Amino acid sequence: MALRRDFLLFPEGKRKAVTFSYDDAVTQDIRFVSMLNRFGLKGTFNINTGLLGQESWHTQNGKTVTHNKLQPEQILEVYSGHELAVHGRTHLDLALVPAGTAAYEVTADRRAIEEMVKHPVTGMAYPFGTYTEETPGILKNCGIEYSRTTHSTHTFEIPENFLFWDPTCHHEDPKLFSLTDQFLEDLEEKDKSRLFYIWGHSYEFDVTDTWERMEEFLKRIYGHGDVWYATNGEICSYVRAVRALKYSADGSYIYNPSVQDVWLRIQGKDYCVPSGETAKVGE
Repeated sequence: MALRRDFLLFPEGKRKAVTFSYDDAVTQDIRFVSMLNRFGLKGTFNINTGLLGQESWHTQNGKTVTHNKLQPEQILEVYSGHELAVHGRTHLDLALVPAGTAAYEVTADRRAIEEMVKHPVTGMAYPFGTYTEETPGILKNCGIEYSRTTHSTHTFEIPENFLFWDPTCHHEDPKLFSLTDQFLEDLEEKDKSRLFYIWGHSYEFDVTDTWERMEEFLKRIYGHGDVWYATNGEICSYVRAVRALKYSADGSYIYNPSVQDVWLRIQGKDYCVPSGETAKVGE
C-alpha cells in the first residue's frame, strides 16, 4: 500500500492562489484598485479609520509624494468587491504600547470598519509590521483571525498560524518576476498547492515610479485557469475549513462541518467534500 498524503486543493480543485494586501487607505489606492479590477484580481486593504481624510506627505529616497487618506465616504465605493481589514485605528506601533492600548486600537478600528461594511471583520495587517509574543493573543481576543507581517518568505507556503501570516514578497522586491515565473510553472503531483501573496502600499508606486512595472506583473499573473484569485480573508476562511475536516479512524470517511465546500487530493485523486456532508475516499 502506498503511503498516503492528503493535499489541500483550493476551490474547484485549483492548486494555486494569488492574493494582495495593501495598507493605509491612501488616495493612490483609487488607481491601484482600478488596475486590479481591470484584471479581475482581488485584494485586501488594511485601513486606519481614525486617520481617514487626513492629508500628509511621504518622503522616501529623496522623493516626496502625497500620503493623503481617503475620505470616509469614499471607502465603500473605492474598495467595492475587495476586502477591508484592520490596520489599527491610528497606526500605532502595537509592539510599543500596553496591551490595553493595543486592544483598543484593534477593536476600535474593527468596529468602525464593520459599521461601514455591515458584516464581521476578522482580518488585519500589523502596523509597521511589528508585534511582540503577546500581540497575537491580544488580536485573537479582539476577534482577529489573521494578521499579515512584513517578512517576505520568497516561497508559496500556506501559513501554519494565520496570526503570523508572512507574505511571499513586497511588490518592489527584485525577485518579483522570477517568483512569478516559478509560481506559474506546472506543478508535479508531489508538490503542495502554491499561494502567492504580494503586499505593499500604493503610494510607493509614486515614490519609485513603478506603476507600469506593477501593471506588467498584473498582466502576467491574471487569467490563469488553474489559479484562484482571492482576498486574504477568503483564503484564511477556506484553509481553516480544510483544517477543520473530521476524519474517521481509518481515514476512509471525511466529514466537512464548515459552511463551504472544500477540495483535497488523495493518492492522485481529487475529492470535493461538500459543506455539511461526508465523503468516502479511497474507492
